[in-house]
Amino acid sequence: MLTRISHSLPVLRLEHLWVIFALSLIAAFISMAPTAPYDFWWHLRAGALIGTEGLPTTNRFAWGVPPETPYVYQSWLGEWLFFQIYQLGGLPLVVFTRNLLGTFAFALVAYEAQRRSGSWRLAALAVLLAGFMTINNFNTRTQNWSWVPFMLTLIILGRYVDGRLAPRWLALLPLLMIFWVNAHGAFIMGLLVAGAFVVGESIRRLWRDPHALPWYRLRPLYLATAALPLAMLVNPQGFGIFTYLLTLLSDAPSQQLVVEWQSPTPRTLAGAGFYLGVLALLTAFALGRRRPTITDVILVCGLAWQSFIGIRYVVWFGMAAMPIMAQSLAAPRSLLKPSERSAARERGGGILGNWLVVICLALGVLVLQPWTKPLLPLPAEYQALFAPVPGAPQLFTAATPVEAVADLRTEPCHGPIFNEMGYGSYMAWALYPLARHYIDPRIELFPLELWEEYVAVSDGHGVAAFLEQHDIACVILDRPKQAGLAAIMPTLPGWQQSFANERSEVWRREE
Repeated sequence: MLTRISHSLPVLRLEHLWVIFALSLIAAFISMAPTAPYDFWWHLRAGALIGTEGLPTTNRFAWGVPPETPYVYQSWLGEWLFFQIYQLGGLPLVVFTRNLLGTFAFALVAYEAQRRSGSWRLAALAVLLAGFMTINNFNTRTQNWSWVPFMLTLIILGRYVDGRLAPRWLALLPLLMIFWVNAHGAFIMGLLVAGAFVVGESIRRLWRDPHALPWYRLRPLYLATAALPLAMLVNPQGFGIFTYLLTLLSDAPSQQLVVEWQSPTPRTLAGAGFYLGVLALLTAFALGRRRPTITDVILVCGLAWQSFIGIRYVVWFGMAAMPIMAQSLAAPRSLLKPSERSAARERGGGILGNWLVVICLALGVLVLQPWTKPLLPLPAEYQALFAPVPGAPQLFTAATPVEAVADLRTEPCHGPIFNEMGYGSYMAWALYPLARHYIDPRIELFPLELWEEYVAVSDGHGVAAFLEQHDIACVILDRPKQAGLAAIMPTLPGWQQSFANERSEVWRREE
């Protein structure tokens, strides 16, 4: 009976388990990763507005700048999709979507690494290193919608250059871009990647590389790349999307206040992963048995340059560079004798046993999903990381001010509210339109002067004057992040604390 079952199953060799195990680890980590409040909640509120009122064009949520201040909701499609998913299955389904998108994106990384190297073990190594570099980018936010388009763009271009795709497949690139330009701001990565392929393959042709694309194969590549800027215009802003992008990328003073816009440091896990990836890539290029093409070098150098500027770009470097590293480390297929290739294909013949391993790994990932994870006897230290979000236990970090904002809802604040920046995102979801907050993580919305004022007050400088000048009625603060403000508030006359827990405090001006 078992023999018949084994013969009826698709072939699953032992070497395949390397990649499956690596992907299971990544999927489990993504599923366990908590979501910080910074971006998620205001994006979800924007999605609700888009779904009920249409696309907003102004500030809407914060009083720190006038409500009529223009604001570009560039990720409107990603926001709208999140809200539609929320309506279907609540917050757990939204986070589950993040888990699916991340797992699928890294499956594409594995596919690209195996395609380039012919080795499942090297593909597993590439997935693990790329995952290590993305360790700080697993928040639930609209960037999740960029992972798959980025990898599909890489794969389509790579397979076309290798001669494995007909020119008609390049037509998918503009179609991907139409989705991407409306879902998340990383859409520009699609044009940069395509540009790297155009420049690299053109140089190979001019250098008369024997493996270079002939001119008749280069022309469709040029046309597809030229079509990408046109596809970018299919968005509510039209040409304005390029102005938005330039403004966002050139706002250097404000960006210095946000960690993910700063250069990676090896003192953080993601930074250490990036530098480890760079070292692994350089080692592979120096000692590997396959030389990278000029296209590969241009691609990884461009993405590495971006990553050295800001840690938010490391995810793209990891996904693109690690498959190229795997290719460099692999033995050239021409060096393998036919008998060795046959042995490699046949290695690990216990198909039924291999499938049992896969089923166990899949079950291990499934029980970590939002609906079942709270039922597991996970360590108390892990459970303490999360806020008691109604209907979504063990999904959002303790920095989500659920109980403090509930205090503001129970007894509304009759006047302006000063808040911690990350709290502003949750307040946009839980309080709007009943009340507006002072500031939130929309870095490009608020002028540098306001950010500097916010930092000074959070550090405890000029607090009394600021509260008086803006006629602040309530203060909601994060004790670890605003220790100076937390120390000053009890000393101010005319202020009373209405709520406090392990992290958050709410203070109200006495009437």
